[in-house]
Order: sequence, then structure tokens, then C-alpha cells
Amino acid sequence: MANAPEPTDAYVLCQDCGHAEPFTDARHQGDEHCPNCGGDFCGCNACSGIAKLSIQFQVLADAENT
Repeated sequence: MANAPEPTDAYVLCQDCGHAEPFTDARHQGDEHCPNCGGDFCGCNACSGIAKLSIQFQVLADAENT
């Protein structure tokens, strides 16, 4: 994830490649697909939590590399 999204309260997680994006109804309901692989997103509480951790680790890694 080269460009990590800004931290928010909820996320969706691609079920195919693990890419995280901020939560939107369109992503959660399957109207919008993953920009990396075209897979479907999940925005349940468990996936949102995993995606949030992924974003937080990416932000920390980016900060250490600058």
C-alpha cells in the first residue's frame, strides 16, 4: 500500500488482496470494487478492525522511511 488512506473510524478490506480503503456504503455493499485487484470489499467489524491495523502500520512505516 504505497499511498495509505487517511486514518478514519471505519474501513473496508478487500477479500482477495487485503487492500484497505476508508468505509463507504458503496464499497461495503459491493457497488465499488478494489482498485488493486477488482475484488469485493467487506466492511464488517472484524474486517474493519484488521484494515485499521493495516493502515496504522503502513502510516508508521511511512513515517520511519521519511
